[in-house]
Amino acid sequence: MRLLFYTKLGLVLSVLSILAGAFVRATGSGDGCGATWPTCKGKIIPTLSDTSEIIEFSHRSVSGVLLIVTMYIFINSRKLEKDSIARTAVNYLTFFVVFEALIGAVIVVFEWVGLNSSLPRIIAVPIHLVNTFGLLASYVILYKILENKLDSIKNLWDRNFTIISIFFLLTGATGSITALADVLYPSASFYEGFLDDFDKTSELLTRLRVFHPIVSTILSIGLYIESKQLQERFNINTNFLKFLIFAAIFLGVTNVLSNIVLFLSIFHLAMADLLWITYIYVSLDKVKNNLPTNCLLYTSDAADERSSVDLGGRRII
Repeated sequence: MRLLFYTKLGLVLSVLSILAGAFVRATGSGDGCGATWPTCKGKIIPTLSDTSEIIEFSHRSVSGVLLIVTMYIFINSRKLEKDSIARTAVNYLTFFVVFEALIGAVIVVFEWVGLNSSLPRIIAVPIHLVNTFGLLASYVILYKILENKLDSIKNLWDRNFTIISIFFLLTGATGSITALADVLYPSASFYEGFLDDFDKTSELLTRLRVFHPIVSTILSIGLYIESKQLQERFNINTNFLKFLIFAAIFLGVTNVLSNIVLFLSIFHLAMADLLWITYIYVSLDKVKNNLPTNCLLYTSDAADERSSVDLGGRRII
């Protein structure tokens, strides 16, 4: 199915756009195209005369292609039934992608880039990153719906999924604040940075860095417990998810102890995105067969009697 192919493409482009944006922020190249959008220094195809311009234009190019692919998906989804779950997922997806473009435009036009440490930028950065989580989730959900021809995903939204998702968003928001602080107020060493985190005279952004490891630790523990429950209750293979949890922890700790290395920072973000994508994908396996997880399912035999079915270790009558 053509729509499935473009959904895969959009998901890949989404990750590339997020990582490119992180690279722009980490290198201070946000003003590479000046305060113009969507053009770069007033040109559709800039001269690419300096490194920051190349970096920023590359990010805009990937994001632009992502927007085009998403709009293609949106237009073609109008052929689907109006009340279908796939069409609803596309609507959410389109919202997140368009909103992502608008946030990027506002950040550029108001020059909340480079070494700008204003309050609006501090607010915009976490909103920008949290929105990318919604974008990625929408793409994964749409892909799973198309792949397995799902007509409902209501069983996805249980208590555990909601709590884990909230902590994912909090981890992303605090992580973006930490990354911004590392760019604006870099530390000479890990030890010096650790002291700055608890120094009342330090910048607010620097002191906010302590929240990211706290929230991410809670998320890691909760996510590991959830992965075991998914495996035990629904017979879902979560080995790769567990691997990603430990890999993300390892990269995060290594990056902090190394006093923030650009390559490790980008790799850590990539791992976080992959972890989020995998969690959404694995969680959707609960409903891929459209079988309720906590309600009654009736079957008939030759004598028209009720029989019970066992699903993932749970008894369904």
